[in-house]
Amino acid sequence: MSPSPSPIGVGILGAGRPNIATSSQIPACLRAPSVRLVCLCDRLESVHEIARSHGVRSTTDYAAMLADPEIEMVQVATPDWCHLDHTRQALAAGKHVLLQKPVCTSLADLHAIEELAAAAGPRLKILLNNRHTVLVRTLRSVLEAGLIGELRHVCIQYRGHRYPIDDPASPYLKAELGGVWVHNGLHWLDEACFYADSPPSTVQVNAARHDCGPDRLLGGGPNYWSGVFRLGPAVTFHFEYNTMLLAGGLPGGMQRTLIGTEGELRVDYGSERVRLFRTTPLDSPLLEAAEDESGLPVYWVKPVETFPSPMDAATDSFRRAIEDFAAEIRDGQERPPFLVDSCRSMECLLRSAQGTPGECLEPGVQL
Repeated sequence: MSPSPSPIGVGILGAGRPNIATSSQIPACLRAPSVRLVCLCDRLESVHEIARSHGVRSTTDYAAMLADPEIEMVQVATPDWCHLDHTRQALAAGKHVLLQKPVCTSLADLHAIEELAAAAGPRLKILLNNRHTVLVRTLRSVLEAGLIGELRHVCIQYRGHRYPIDDPASPYLKAELGGVWVHNGLHWLDEACFYADSPPSTVQVNAARHDCGPDRLLGGGPNYWSGVFRLGPAVTFHFEYNTMLLAGGLPGGMQRTLIGTEGELRVDYGSERVRLFRTTPLDSPLLEAAEDESGLPVYWVKPVETFPSPMDAATDSFRRAIEDFAAEIRDGQERPPFLVDSCRSMECLLRSAQGTPGECLEPGVQL
């Protein structure tokens, strides 16, 4: 039996304060057998204390981390508008790059990143962990089992507050960056593409703004987005992103509906439980009988996996994404989501954010 390959050395850029790197990427790397966390980097001196708490090296010099021969993979978790420059430097240094969503904040930067990836020897992948969550894997298992027939429509709706930003000068609050639509939308567009097995081909978006509440929760530009995407020849995706302020205590979070030719899957706001509605009864080891006022055959879908806590489950979704990329580096075989599809989805979001409301846009066609 051949020995297992040694773990891939990882450096994380942007881990100097509480953020997605410190809450998810660091613990995911520490739980992933195929990688070894080597170094954390940030311009903030606080990166040293964070690194010490995890027993790894640290630096405030990105060039120094890129020069470290123990590091093969760089995970970029810096602000959205820094992604192009930090990706360029890492690829030029011969490092494989796992880039946090969004890919970037402009079409010009997106095309530059695509050109870098095409020319580079090292690999580039966008870190999209949502498809690795228990909920999304559970929904996908129902689709693969054919329990709702052929998928025809996906609806994902978010309502609630945006993440509060206290610095009034933060670019994240500027309308030109596309707000939460550009910053977070790639997660849920990728999720829908995962269900449909197809990237988006067109998008039509409407947006609105309601000025009620502090700027730290509103930001500039629209705070309501509603988009319809075409995913392949037979599936549509309606994505509604509503960060208008809610009265305290009202339900928020994500709501999902997947409609097929023989049934429908529903996940209510704030829930992780999946219900399957059918017009005819069904017998499957994936299901448990449920009750509903509709009188239709209704079932609870068993989760594909359980974890001790929501944080453990979230960390595992990042671990799976990181290990997929490590496997790509080792064998040269790209795993989904493919970079070309992630870039196409990002282009849809960017074009719709800067286009005329209601206009139908096709990726690759100039506005």
